[in-house]
Amino acid sequence: MEKQELYAQLDRLGFHTQEALNRFMGNESLFLSFVRQLPQKLNLASIRQELEAEDEETFYIGVHNLKGLAGNLSMVHIQECAQAILVEFRTSKFKNKKKLSSLIQEAETESEAIVKTIEQYLKEEQG
Repeated sequence: MEKQELYAQLDRLGFHTQEALNRFMGNESLFLSFVRQLPQKLNLASIRQELEAEDEETFYIGVHNLKGLAGNLSMVHIQECAQAILVEFRTSKFKNKKKLSSLIQEAETESEAIVKTIEQYLKEEQG
C-alpha cells in the first residue's frame, strides 16, 4: 500500500491526515513515525482495566492522553469519544460505569479499524 492509499483509507476512517500533516508542519517522515506507533498507543485495554478498578487518577490521565493523541493526529472520532468519556467521568466519576464502558467500546471500535489499516501498511512496507 502506498502512502497516499494509507492516507485515503485513514481519511475514510475519520482520521484527517492533511490536517495532521499540517500540525507536523508538512514533515511527512515525522508524521509517519507517529502513525507507526499508533497500534501500541491505541490499545485501550489499560483504560478499560482502570475503569474496572475504579482508579480515578490513572483512568483520567489515560483518557486525557488518548484525547490529546487523537487531537494532535486529527483522529476526530476517537477525540470525540475521549472527550465524551471525560465529560461523563467529570460529571459522575464511576457512578455510570455502563455508560463509560459503552463510550470506551466506541473508541475501541474506531481504534481497531485504524490499527488494522496501519498494520496492513506496515506489513506491506516491510515487504
